[in-house]
Amino acid sequence: MNGTPSWLASGSGGTPLILLHGMGSTAEIWLPQINHFGRSRLAVAWTQPGFFPSPALKQQSWKALADALESMMQAMGIDKAHILGHSMGGMVAQEFYHCHPQRVASLILSSTSGAFGSADPQWKEEFIRQRHEAMEPFANFAEAAPTLLAAFMGPDTPASMRELANVAARDITTQDYLTAMQLLVTFNRKADLAKIAVPTLLLAGELDNQAPPKGMRRMAEQIPNAQYHEFPGLQHMANLEAPELYNQAIENFLSALR
Repeated sequence: MNGTPSWLASGSGGTPLILLHGMGSTAEIWLPQINHFGRSRLAVAWTQPGFFPSPALKQQSWKALADALESMMQAMGIDKAHILGHSMGGMVAQEFYHCHPQRVASLILSSTSGAFGSADPQWKEEFIRQRHEAMEPFANFAEAAPTLLAAFMGPDTPASMRELANVAARDITTQDYLTAMQLLVTFNRKADLAKIAVPTLLLAGELDNQAPPKGMRRMAEQIPNAQYHEFPGLQHMANLEAPELYNQAIENFLSALR
C-alpha cells in the first residue's frame, strides 16, 4: 500500500471503537456514531483504501485490507479495539479478526454476511455486469449515489441522514466503486465463523434485502456465544435510518463487556 488509510476520530480513553463502512461510502457515513461514542471512548472511522482520500492498495485482496487496518491502528497507537463493520465493512472486520485476532476486543457485524452471494462464477459475472450497467446513466458515482443509496434506506430515514449518505459518497469515483465490487464478490469466510472467539454482536434490519435477517441469524448461530439484534422496520443502513436505536444497541453490548 502507498500509505496509511485516512480516518475520522473523536474522543479518547477506553477501548477504542473502530468503524468500517460499506460499499459506496467513506468515513463520514459514521458521523452519528463517531459523535455519540466519542463521548465515552476513542471512536475512529476509516475510509477504506481505494476510496478518496485513502490511498489505493498496491494489490487488491481481503488480507491487504486487513493489513491496512492494522497499519492504521499502529499509526494511531491502538493495540486492541472493538471492530464494527457494516456490509462490506463487516467482511473486512471478519478478515481482520482472522488475520490479526490479537487486535480485536470484540466484533460488531452489521448487515453483512459470512460469504457474498453465490459461489457460481457465472452468477458473479452477472452481478458485476449488472453493477456496470446500473452506472451507465450517470456521469459519475456522486451523481448515482442518491438513487443507489435510496434503495437501502426506509421511508422514515431523516432527510439529514439521507444527505449525509450522499456526502459520504461524493468523492468516490465510478472506477473505484466497480473495483471494490470485483473484490466484494470473492468474499467467503463462512467456514471460519465457528472460529470467532471474541464477544460478537450481529445487527440486522428487519426489512433488509441486501443482508437479510435470516442470513444474519444463521451467522449468529454459527459464531460461539454470539448475540443477535434485529431492528424492526429498518432496512440496510440502520446507522442512518435510526441512529439513536443503533447506537443504543451497541452501547448495551459494549457496556456488558466492561
